[in-house]
Amino acid sequence: MSVREFLERARHLDDAINAQIAELNHLRELSMKISGSRLEERVSHRKPTEAPYAKWVERIIDKEKEINENIYRFLAVKMEISDFIDKIDNPEWQSLLRRRYVLCKSWPDIAVDMFSSLRTVQRLHNKILKNLEN
Repeated sequence: MSVREFLERARHLDDAINAQIAELNHLRELSMKISGSRLEERVSHRKPTEAPYAKWVERIIDKEKEINENIYRFLAVKMEISDFIDKIDNPEWQSLLRRRYVLCKSWPDIAVDMFSSLRTVQRLHNKILKNLEN
């Protein structure tokens, strides 16, 4: 695994968690909707034993558990990345890497924070990664 792949793990997990939260919100919306009435004649004489919204509640609970597991994994990965960044001697490099990979900031935000141009920040980032690979 390259240094870039190692550092980007937190960003990928963050994106996955955000997608799961959007999916959870969608499930919650679906659970609030009323199902349509059936106009055709029912052949089965068995009555449903559970409420119609029960399947949605189960899915919501499962999705919440999955999100919580990913959040714990996300925090562990962020701590691992932060420990790696702390071992770097150059404070400017630490600052850039921490903003990008621990705080998950965008390149324009990092450039503003560091009072530099976007291209300068990206060039420094590439230099840091090349240096750390060796």
